[in-house]
Formats: sequence, structure tokens, C-alpha cells
Amino acid sequence: MFRYFSSEEKIIGDIIKIEGTDVNHLKNTLRAKVGDEVSIVTDKCEYVANIINFENDSIACKIKIKTDKNNEANIHITLCQGLPKQAKMEDIIQQNVELGVKSFIPLITERTVVKLNDKSRELKKLDRWRKVAHESSKQSKRNIIPEVEDILTVNELIARLKNENAKIIVPYELEGSKTMKEALNKNNFDKNNKYYVIIGPEGGFDEKEIKKFQEAGAQIVTLGKRILRTETAGLVASTIILYEHDEMNA
Repeated sequence: MFRYFSSEEKIIGDIIKIEGTDVNHLKNTLRAKVGDEVSIVTDKCEYVANIINFENDSIACKIKIKTDKNNEANIHITLCQGLPKQAKMEDIIQQNVELGVKSFIPLITERTVVKLNDKSRELKKLDRWRKVAHESSKQSKRNIIPEVEDILTVNELIARLKNENAKIIVPYELEGSKTMKEALNKNNFDKNNKYYVIIGPEGGFDEKEIKKFQEAGAQIVTLGKRILRTETAGLVASTIILYEHDEMNA
């Protein structure tokens, strides 16, 4: 059964609506018909429903079964990823959506090689990354579609972090002592269960950037003796955070 996303606000009585890009997928790709059964998830529940009406930009469905099944973690991880080369960002988003990361911030750093020289190219990239997040959410049975935010510079991110009540984790290849285990001491868990994991691009972070992150309250950590690729580091760091919060259990 195909899986689609909605929100509790779209429910009136026993009718729930599907909107957005899923409408085109159901109408034109799957050629769905009135009476077809679909699975619809919100951030709280999962529903089995039957299509009752095709509207211009939405599909109305009648709820048949409701379950309180929620596959979302109780913590919120935002992965701030230094823009990597080629199509690596798509893989990073796909794998971290499957893991349970809830939002992404593409990041331009001092050593970012990728150059997005015009707004149209940037918007195309963001559109593609958001589609990857959407499809990965369906595949991994998420209850939400993780947000891919607009691209930020390091300075823009730091200005934002200063106003956030969250734990900030920055894996850094030149950090030799402080481990993730120390940074995630259970007696010092963030009360809001909110984390920012900040990963540099292929060339890593410049030392000046690391100092700026430290001044913003970040914990600079090592991920071990071996150097990880940029596309691996965020996945490893986020997995450790989820594990320490007992979010990797069935």
C-alpha cells in the first residue's frame, strides 16, 4: 500500500485530505481511482483510508482505520552539512532521513568547493534535495517529511545558533580527546532534546570556523581514530546521539 503524508489539521470528521506533490503521483502516475485504499500518516498517527473524491489540488479520503503508530524519534536532530561535491548531498539526505534526522541545513563553509553562482541553480538543488527527503520518508515509513532548509553560510548559522536552546555538536578531525560519549553525558542531555550536528565539507572546517562554533557554545568532538568522509560523519554522529537516547530500539 502506498504511503502519503498529511496533517491532523487536514482531518474534518472522518475525512482526511492529501495535498502537494502526492496528488500528482496518485492521479497521474498511479492513476488511482475512487475507492482505492491508501495509507496516510501524520506526525501523530497512521490511517488507512479510501479515496472518495479528486479535487483540483487535493484528494479527499475517508478514514477506515486509525492507529497510534508513530515512527518518529523523541529527539530533534538538525544536520548542518557542508556542501559536498557531486551528488553526495542526495545520499546524505537519503540515509539520514532513513535514520531519523528531522531537518537539514545545507552549509557553505570556507572550504566548500561547490559553487552555486546563481539563485536559479540554488533553487534547483534545493528542490531536488527536498524531493529526495520526501521519497526517503515514504520508503523508511517516517511520519513526517524532514525539512531541507535554505542554504546558509557559517556566519548565518552561528547567528541562528546563538538564539537556540540546543546542544551543538561539531565533529572535527583535529580534535583528539573529547569524545561523543563525553559530549552526550546523560546528566547533561539537552532538556528540549534538540541537537545540531555540524559537518564540514571534504576539506573539513577552517580553524577560525571552529573557534566561532566554540564561541557559540558548540562542543567540538572526535569520532575516533580514523578519518571519516563527509558523507559518513553526520550519519555516525547522529546514530550515536539516537543510540544514547535509546532511540535505536524497536
